[in-house]
Amino acid sequence: MKPKKLTLKNFGPFIDETIDFSKLTDAPLFLITGKTGAGKTTIFDGMTYALFGETSGKIRSAKEMRSLFATPEEETSVLFSFEHQQMSYEIERKPEQVLAKRKGNGNRKQAAKVSLTIFDAKGKEVKQYTKRSEVDQLIKELLNLDAKQFSQIVLLPQGEFRNFLISSSSEKEGVLRNLFGSQFFQQFNEQLKEKAKLQQQKLDHLEQELTLLRKCFVRMNEEPTENVSYEETIALWQHEQTALEEIILAEKAKLLKLQEQQKQIENDYYRSESLNKSYKEKTRLIQRKKELDEKVTAIAEKRQWIKQYEFAQKLQDTIARSHEYVSDQLEMATKERAYFEQLTHKEQLYKKWLEQEEERMALQKEIDGLSKDFQEKKILLPIADQWQQKQVDLKELQEEEQALQEKKRVISQEEAQILLEQQKIQEQLAEQEELQENRLHYEKLRQEHEKHQEMIEQWNEKKEQIESYRVQLNEIKSQYEANQEYLSQQTELLDRLKSQWASQQIARLQLLLLPGQPCPVCGATEHPNQQDRHELPEKEEIAALEQKLAQTESVIDQIHQEIGRNEADRTKISEQLTKLTEWCSAKREEIAKNEEILKTKIKKTFIFAKVSDLVVSLKEIDRDLTAQISVIAQAKKAQQEILEKLPEITDRLKEIEQYIDQNKEKIQQTQGESASLAKQLEKIDTHTLSADVKYLEEQIASKTQRLSKEMEQGLSYSQEINLLKTQIDTIHEQQKKNDQKLESIQEKISEKMKEQDYFKETEEILSFVQQEEVYNEAVQVTNAYEEERLIVEDRLAQLATISLEEELQDLNDLKEQLERIKEEVTKQQESCYRWQEQKNQNQQIIEEFSSIYQTSQKQLDELIELQQLAQTINGENPRKTSLERYVLQVYLQEVLQVANSQLQRLTKNRYQFELAEEVGSYRGKTGLEINIYDDEAGMSRGAHTLSGGESFIAALSLALALAEVIQAQTGGVTIEALFIDEGFGSLDEEALEMAIEALETIESEGRMIGIISHVRELKERVVQQIRISTEGSGQSKVRYHLG
Repeated sequence: MKPKKLTLKNFGPFIDETIDFSKLTDAPLFLITGKTGAGKTTIFDGMTYALFGETSGKIRSAKEMRSLFATPEEETSVLFSFEHQQMSYEIERKPEQVLAKRKGNGNRKQAAKVSLTIFDAKGKEVKQYTKRSEVDQLIKELLNLDAKQFSQIVLLPQGEFRNFLISSSSEKEGVLRNLFGSQFFQQFNEQLKEKAKLQQQKLDHLEQELTLLRKCFVRMNEEPTENVSYEETIALWQHEQTALEEIILAEKAKLLKLQEQQKQIENDYYRSESLNKSYKEKTRLIQRKKELDEKVTAIAEKRQWIKQYEFAQKLQDTIARSHEYVSDQLEMATKERAYFEQLTHKEQLYKKWLEQEEERMALQKEIDGLSKDFQEKKILLPIADQWQQKQVDLKELQEEEQALQEKKRVISQEEAQILLEQQKIQEQLAEQEELQENRLHYEKLRQEHEKHQEMIEQWNEKKEQIESYRVQLNEIKSQYEANQEYLSQQTELLDRLKSQWASQQIARLQLLLLPGQPCPVCGATEHPNQQDRHELPEKEEIAALEQKLAQTESVIDQIHQEIGRNEADRTKISEQLTKLTEWCSAKREEIAKNEEILKTKIKKTFIFAKVSDLVVSLKEIDRDLTAQISVIAQAKKAQQEILEKLPEITDRLKEIEQYIDQNKEKIQQTQGESASLAKQLEKIDTHTLSADVKYLEEQIASKTQRLSKEMEQGLSYSQEINLLKTQIDTIHEQQKKNDQKLESIQEKISEKMKEQDYFKETEEILSFVQQEEVYNEAVQVTNAYEEERLIVEDRLAQLATISLEEELQDLNDLKEQLERIKEEVTKQQESCYRWQEQKNQNQQIIEEFSSIYQTSQKQLDELIELQQLAQTINGENPRKTSLERYVLQVYLQEVLQVANSQLQRLTKNRYQFELAEEVGSYRGKTGLEINIYDDEAGMSRGAHTLSGGESFIAALSLALALAEVIQAQTGGVTIEALFIDEGFGSLDEEALEMAIEALETIESEGRMIGIISHVRELKERVVQQIRISTEGSGQSKVRYHLG
C-alpha cells in the first residue's frame, strides 16, 4: 500500500489542505516539520480515519476532529487515495456532524458517510461502494490490518523503542502483550489462581464439616479422636456400630417377650369383657321380648286402621277428578253465555259498518285527486332544488374568482420583489471579478510575505548561529585561558621536578666524589662551603622521578597542542563569525528593503490597509477579502435560491391564470344552466313549492290513514264474529267429552265402594283422608315395633350359647395386669428406639463423613494440580519463565532475527541482537532481556551500554522488524510507507548523524519514509520537506520544500 494524496477539509487545524505524496517520489525520504501543535501528527490521523473510521491514537473521536474554524455550512471530510497491487483506491469519509440547514434557519444533524472508489491500472473506475459495512470489510480484506495494527506498522514512535531496548523483562512483557495479544495467558493464570482459591475455600469448608461431624457422632466411650486420622476414625466408628447392633438385638428380644405376655393378657381381658357384656345384654333382651309380646293386639288394630286410610287415599284422587269435571262443566256453561252476548254485539257493529260504504268511496276519490296533484308538484321539486343550487354555485364561483384575482395580484408583487432582489444580487456579483483580482493580488503578496518571513527566519537562524559561534568563541577563549593557566602550573611543576631531579643527581655525585678529584659540576677540587652530605637516593626513587618528569613533559606537549588547536578554532570561528555578521547585515538591509516594497504594494492595491505591520495588514486584508467572499457566497446562494424560486412563482402565476380562465367558463356554464331551469319553473312559486308538496303529502297520508282504519275496523268485526262462533262450537264439543269422562269415573267409584263396608258415602272418604298426621304416626309406630321385634329375636338367637349360670373373671384385676405390661412394653420400645435411632444417626454421620472425606480427597488432588499448573504458568520454575513469557520469547526471537538483518547492515556487521539466556535474580529480570553482540569486541553486552546514535539505530531496526513481523502475521500486506514520529530531539550531533545515515540506508530500499520532527539539523539534511505552518488564528497550512 503506497499513499498518493490526502485531502483534509475542516479536519483538525486544516481548513482545506492537500498533501500530495506523489511530489516526494524523487527522494523517498522526506521531512514533515512544523511547530509543536501545528498538526504534523494530524496528517497520519487523517490517513487512519479515512481507512478505518478512527484516529491513530483513539485519543479523539472522528466527530471531535472537526475543525474549530469550519463555518456551519462547510462539511468535515477526509479524502485519501493510495495504490495497492497495481490498482488505485480513493476513499472519502465524513464523520457525524451538525451543519446549518441549506434553507431556513437552524441546524441539521448529518450522519456519517463513506465512499470507496476502485480504479484499474489505466485509471478507469471499476466499482464504487457507499455502505459503511461494505467499505470497512473491503479495507480489512485488502490490507488485512485493523487501525491499531496499521498504526504499529506505519507510525513508529522512536522514543518508545529505545526505552523498550533497555527495559526489564516485565516491562517488555507488557508492551509485547499488547502487540501480540497474549493477554489470554495472563487472564488464564488469574483464572487458575481464582479457581485454586475457590478450591481451597471448598476444601476448608469440607474440613470444617468433617470436624463438626466428629463432634456429632455419639460414642459409647468418650475416648478422644481429634488426633486420629480420618480413615482410623471411620474404622473406629464402624466397630462401635457393630457393638451397638448387638445391644439393639438384645433389647429387641426383651421387647418381643414382653409383647407376647401383653397379647396373652389382652386376650384374657377382652374375652372376659365380652362375656360380661353378652350376659347383661341377654338378660335385657329377654325382658324386652316380653314387653313386645304384650303389644301385639294394639299393633294389629293400628295396622287395620292404616289399611282403611290407604284405601281412602287411593280413592281420593278419583273422587277429586269427578268433582273437577263437574266444575269444568259449570265453567264452560258460563263461558258459552258470555260468548253469545259478545257475538250479538259484534254483529250489530258490523251491520252498522256496512251501512257506511258510500262515505268510504267518496273519501277514496278525494285521496286519488290529491295524489295526482302531489305527483305533478313533486316532479318539479328537484328542478327547483337544482335551480337554487345553481344560484349558490354561481355565487361561490364569483367569490372564488375574486380570491383568485387577489392571489394573482400578490404573486405578481412577489415576482416583482424577487426581480428587484435579483437585480441587486447581480450588482453584487458584478464585483466578483474585482474581488478575484484582489484575491490574486493578496495571494501573491502572501507568497511574497512568506518568502519574506523565510528570509527573516533564515536571518534569525543565522543570528542564533552567530550567538552560538560567540558562545563557542567564549568557550574556546575560556578553554584557552584555562589551558594557559594549566600550562603555567605544569611548567612550574616541571621546573620543580627538574630541580628535584638535579638535587638527587648532585647528592648522588657528592656521595661518590673522592677527595682531590675535580667536581663534575664546577671543576673545583675543593668546596669550602660544602652542604651537609645527603643520604644516597635509591635507584627506584630516581626512576620514579624520571618517569614523572617524562609524564609532565608529555602533558605540557599535549597542552601546547591543545592551545594550538584552540587558537586555530578561534581563528576559524572568528572568520565564520565575521562572514555571518556581514551576511546578517546585508540580509537585514535586504529584509528592510523587501519590507518597504511589500508595504508599497499593499498600499497601492489595498488602500484601506494599515501598513505599519505587515502581518496585521495581511490579516486585515484576509479578513476583508474573506468577508467579501462571504458576501459573494451569500449572494450566489441567494441568487441560486431566486433562480430556484422564480420558476416556481412563474408556474404559480400561470396556474392561477388557468384557474381564473377555468372559473370564468364555469360561471358562464352555471348561468346558462340556471336560465334553463328557471324557464321550466315560470308558473311555479319556487318559494312555496316545497311547502305545497309537503302539505299534499300530509293530507294524503292523513286521509289514507283514516280510510285504512275504517277498512281495518270492518275486517276486525268480521274476524271477531267468526272467532266467537268457533269458540262456541269448541265449548259444545268439550261439554260432550266431559260428560262421557264424568260418567266413567262415577262408575269406577261405585265399584270401589262396593269392595268394602267401612265407608258409605264419598264425603266420608274425603273427610277420613284429612288425618295424614295420625296415619304417619301409626305407620311409624308399627314399623318401629316390627324392626325392634326382629332385632331382639335375631340377637337372642345369637346369644343362645351364652349360659347365664357361668362364673366370670374379675375385669379390674385383668385391667391392672394389662396396664402394667403395656407400660413395660412402652419403656422397652423407647429403649429399642433410642438405641436404633442412635445407630441410624451414627450410620448417617459415617456415610456423610465418608462421602465428604472422599470429596475432600478428590478436591485436594485437584487443588494440588491447580497449584502446580498455576506455579508452572506463573514462572515459579528453575527458568523463572511464565508460559506467557515463553510464548513472547518466540515472538521476540522472531522479531530479533528480522531486526538483525537491518542492524547488521546499518552497523556494517558489527552489532547483532541476542535474547539473553541467563536466569536473572528474579522473574522481572528473566526471559525477555536483550543483549547486543559486539563483533569487534567478540563478546555480548547489555543494550543499555549503547551510545545515543547506536541505540537509535538499534531501536530503528527493532521497530522496523516489529512492523514487518506484525505485517507478516496479518496476511503479508506490503506497506510501502513508514512514518517516524519524533525521537530525534534527544540525540547529540554524532548520534543524529548516525541516525540520518541509517535512514538514508533504509531509503535506498525503495520505501517511502516520512520523519515527523521539528529538529533544525534535520531541516538542513533532508531535502524534501512538508512544512506545516500556523497562522495567528491557529489554522495550519501545508507548504512543500523540494530542494
